[in-house]
Amino acid sequence: MIAPATTATAPAVTRTALVLAAHGSHDGSPANALVERHAAALAARGVADEVVTAFHLGEPSFSTVLDSLAAERVVVVPFFTSGGYFTAEVVPAALRQNRRYAEIAVAQSPPVGTHPLLSQIVARRVDALRAVWGRGVRHCTVMVVGHGTPRHAASRDATEALVRALAARRAEDQVLSAFLDDEPSIEAALQRSHSSLVVVVPFLIGGGGHALQDIPARLGVSVAPGTAWPIATQVGDRTIVLDVPLGVQPELVDLLADLARRHLPAGGATRRPAADSATVGIVSLVGAGPGDPGLITWRGLEAIRQADVILHDRLIPEALLLEAAGGAEIIDVGKGPGTARAGQDDIHRLLLQHARLGRRVVRLKGGDPFVFGRATEELLLCEAAGIPCEVVPGISSAIAVPAAAGIPVTTRGAARSFAVITAQTEPGGRETFDPAQARALVAIDTLVVLMGRARLAEIATALMEAGRSGDTPAACIERGTMPGQRTVRATLATIASAADEAQLRSPMVTVIGEVAALSLPVALPC
Repeated sequence: MIAPATTATAPAVTRTALVLAAHGSHDGSPANALVERHAAALAARGVADEVVTAFHLGEPSFSTVLDSLAAERVVVVPFFTSGGYFTAEVVPAALRQNRRYAEIAVAQSPPVGTHPLLSQIVARRVDALRAVWGRGVRHCTVMVVGHGTPRHAASRDATEALVRALAARRAEDQVLSAFLDDEPSIEAALQRSHSSLVVVVPFLIGGGGHALQDIPARLGVSVAPGTAWPIATQVGDRTIVLDVPLGVQPELVDLLADLARRHLPAGGATRRPAADSATVGIVSLVGAGPGDPGLITWRGLEAIRQADVILHDRLIPEALLLEAAGGAEIIDVGKGPGTARAGQDDIHRLLLQHARLGRRVVRLKGGDPFVFGRATEELLLCEAAGIPCEVVPGISSAIAVPAAAGIPVTTRGAARSFAVITAQTEPGGRETFDPAQARALVAIDTLVVLMGRARLAEIATALMEAGRSGDTPAACIERGTMPGQRTVRATLATIASAADEAQLRSPMVTVIGEVAALSLPVALPC
């Protein structure tokens, strides 16, 4: 156990505690020592008044650790790579066995392996390994090896989420998942590799025998006692670079500290107490950006972290919801193509209901609130009700998604103007745009069409009938800035059929104009 962090100005009675919960081992293996090192680093940062470790196998146990604390507010951060049996069942059940459990405010964060910024740490680590062993190699295979188990479906989710995030950031690399105790196996994943360099990332906390013996053996890598890690060796016609378990990386302390900060109970209960109904809250209309959670503004992120209630749309990055404080109420009011979970009247009612209870309400929208986001109606609603309302601009997908595909909406010599249009209409409304509007759009160098998947052929026909050449370059970008981004290029006359052939789906942004023929060598943030 790590002793409480203390300073000269520490209060006489500790009030907050962080419990770093791990699997551990009865024999005091290096894995236990690893967890304690991370806990010591967290204590040195002053993350909480007390920072302690707890183990499934080892002391203190999950079922006794709370009784050893003086704190009134406790956050338990699972030092596990994934959700599943231990984080969803074992840890909560054991915590309830503590005598103090009913007397204190206890919150459990998601496991560290699900943190949305983990992919950045892994991407940087892969870059460092490639810098040493991948000189001159343009493409490599990155294999993320998780434990997995067929006994709990959620055990593989974090591994697959990490693979998707890495694939979105490493466009030139093949990124594969593999499991020690699930499918695909390490051997099967290795057969799928089409690169001469394979970088293997053990998605494990301590690893123990799995990292030191099982993974190397199944890769065909010989490990002599005292071998320095990472290991690089030739297996057949491939160079395999086997890294240390992910839990060893010191950068994980940043993620652990972030989880603790965001999920520490705010007061004497795991949920915030109801506000005085006589107090008026505030509504923040927040733009979430184009899809990649890293592209939200700092002010937008702070608003999410301070919110009591979040009403979010369908296309916002789910990782942003992990930034919400413990106890915040999260309500999905997303609208899909042709359907809606909540009508606009329902959204208006919820905004007023929660704000009148004195709560900080975030209306979280994809892109920018004022770009086809109905923020005008919501702002005027709040003004009429006497509720303060702020607008936090976001990066619009109209500009960011083409940029992520290497398409500038303006560029010297090719495009001096651009227009953004939506293909959506109100129920019973007029056609996408009438002939006069279509003729006006012909004079615009670059057209960016949002929400236009279902009416792409109709839009292209209307523009060509208004005088736009069918040979005008056009491009459709699916899931722009997000994992699985795809771009299809064609002409105005053929773009609808090309999108159909590629089976593109919403969300999709279409660019029409000479710039659509460009494919600049851009890279997504990582």
